[in-house]
Amino acid sequence: MLKGSLSHYSPLSQLMMSLLVVVGSFFLCMFAGSILAYLIFNVNIFTDATSLDINGDNVNLSVLKFYQAIYSTGMFILPPFIVAYLVHNKVSTYLFLNKKALLSQVLLASICIVVALPLINLLAEINSYLQLPEFLSGVEQWMKETELQAEQVTKKFLLMETPYDLFINLIIIAVIPAFGEELLFRGVIQRIFSNLTNNIHWGIFITAFIFAALHMQFFGFLPRIAMGMLFGYLLVWTKSLWVPILAHLVNNGMAVCVSYFINKGKLPEDVEKIGGTGIGIWISGFISLILVIFLLFSLYGSRERQSE
Repeated sequence: MLKGSLSHYSPLSQLMMSLLVVVGSFFLCMFAGSILAYLIFNVNIFTDATSLDINGDNVNLSVLKFYQAIYSTGMFILPPFIVAYLVHNKVSTYLFLNKKALLSQVLLASICIVVALPLINLLAEINSYLQLPEFLSGVEQWMKETELQAEQVTKKFLLMETPYDLFINLIIIAVIPAFGEELLFRGVIQRIFSNLTNNIHWGIFITAFIFAALHMQFFGFLPRIAMGMLFGYLLVWTKSLWVPILAHLVNNGMAVCVSYFINKGKLPEDVEKIGGTGIGIWISGFISLILVIFLLFSLYGSRERQSE
């Protein structure tokens, strides 16, 4: 019987096995997605690759969003359940899904995400001045080009005219990534690296580093490490994956909603630059850091009271 059959594997072996599961699941889902795209949208990507070219004249955004959902499912959602099934007798327990999130914890985590926005913008500002060593200049250039391409895709995805467009984007950009990325990174990878290093803090940092690196966005590297570490500690302190999932959902959902209301002219375009510029961004970032620390200590304290 396969269930729990690989529980005796070392953390390193579990990591390698997890990577194989992710790659296998990704390719299987993308193949199935190609068939479904043909049946649903009458688009054959094998003979008409231009339909997926974001800069092409014949780009089909509906198909691109469909593939985004398939990609996220195959890459992030299915693999954690498969890995959990193979290495543990109870899937929900392994993935920290068996414990309900307390309302107070969810509220504190959500407020923390909102309050952290000036700090995140400050980290992005600092990130913009960083450069890789000269021998990695090619890698840096590749990362920047990849980021520009990702920005183009995001901008076109975020062009929303109707509430239905908003709903679809909330599912594709907020709900699915929040659920899937937390399942894979915090539910599986963080556990493996914590066991591998025998240190929960190293497990959180390494996972956050991988989380940031896999987004392949050079100028968003530091903010994503910070967010990844925040999500990691939310899991450790609450023992429930639902808390970082909901916090991640709040973060992504705010970005989608703000973009929607900016397009509708109901919010100013500079509303996303919370914290201002120049010296103002440093002041607001520092205040944001203090508030985040206070909220995290409150969340940590709630864990202590709960354990008592």
